[in-house]
Amino acid sequence: MTVILEPTERRILQNPLENPEILIRIVDDNTATCKSLEFFLEALGYQVKIWNDPEQFLKEYKEDKEDGCLLLDIRMPKISGIELHHILIKEKYRLPIIFLTGHGDVEMAVDSVKKGAFNFLLKPSNEKKLTETIEAAVQFSLETHLKENKKIIFQEVFDSLTPREKEVVRLVARGKLNKIIASDLNISEKTVQQHRSVACHKLAVRSVPELVDFLKVIDN
Repeated sequence: MTVILEPTERRILQNPLENPEILIRIVDDNTATCKSLEFFLEALGYQVKIWNDPEQFLKEYKEDKEDGCLLLDIRMPKISGIELHHILIKEKYRLPIIFLTGHGDVEMAVDSVKKGAFNFLLKPSNEKKLTETIEAAVQFSLETHLKENKKIIFQEVFDSLTPREKEVVRLVARGKLNKIIASDLNISEKTVQQHRSVACHKLAVRSVPELVDFLKVIDN
């Protein structure tokens, strides 16, 4: 469940992912199965939320903002797990979906994974396999969250710079020396050094390569 961050990411993206809330969603009409999974997952340190009715899940799932994954059964009344998966695909559901069912076959598993399911497990699932699959899904969720939010967060930090600081760091990232930047901007080399120092502190970068990587994120 550990997201490996680059140095700049660790210093800037502290609030979104440093202590993320992880929620495992379960959609399964079998109450006994759900209770067993809830006990198992909570023992692993996860938060758990259960829906025995897939239609109710569809009404409520957008309210859950936490990272994590969805454990989905196949044979359920009203809406099957396969049908629910198709609906979630159309609605661009953001979390990894793991099918966990006692009613599946190889063809169904392959087709589900091709359509975007994270994995397909049969009940009763081996505890080690289930644990590893959920950990991988949670890791994927966190990394996707990071990727989607990093540009927004980095841009907000960059926007905190003054216009002159932005000019200086962009020239620094292009490999220009302080004295050349001073000449280009018609300011003193000492002023360049001051702008560079303040800007790098705001951006939480400690080297030119880190600065280059930072700018790549907001420019792409």
